[in-house]
Amino acid sequence: GGAGERKSMRRPHGFAPGQDHLLDAAPQAAFVPKPKGSGSSKGRKSSVQQSGPGPVPVGAVQAITAGGRVATILERKQRGWFAVELDGNANDEGGAGERKSMRRPHGFAPGQDHLLDAAPQAAFVPKPKGSGSSKGRKSSVQQSGPGPVPVGA
Repeated sequence: GGAGERKSMRRPHGFAPGQDHLLDAAPQAAFVPKPKGSGSSKGRKSSVQQSGPGPVPVGAVQAITAGGRVATILERKQRGWFAVELDGNANDEGGAGERKSMRRPHGFAPGQDHLLDAAPQAAFVPKPKGSGSSKGRKSSVQQSGPGPVPVGA
């Protein structure tokens, strides 16, 4: 880990042998049980926000998904992608109130192009100048000074 990073370490993997007496004397962290119903039904972790509906931006429109759910379109992204917040009914498309990205035409029911085009455009953030490809340039390895001195010099 990085400098000052706190990590959980298990015995015996992260510690030198013969330190059991020190580890046993260390203060114990308070155990806080998880609230009931916080576990995932499929046993996998999700990186999508599940904290309930958040603020909806001005100009957001609603459309019907391919599975028949109501999706509030928060913003229009590039290349046909949309940031949406699903309704309160969970199904195979996503959880109740889940925020996710969906793409036209696969994620939405047909005949809603006028609604999708009316969604607010996402703010464009240009890439920094130095992040482009380096065609024709030499390797980006930097020399910090003369190399090692050979033995016997």
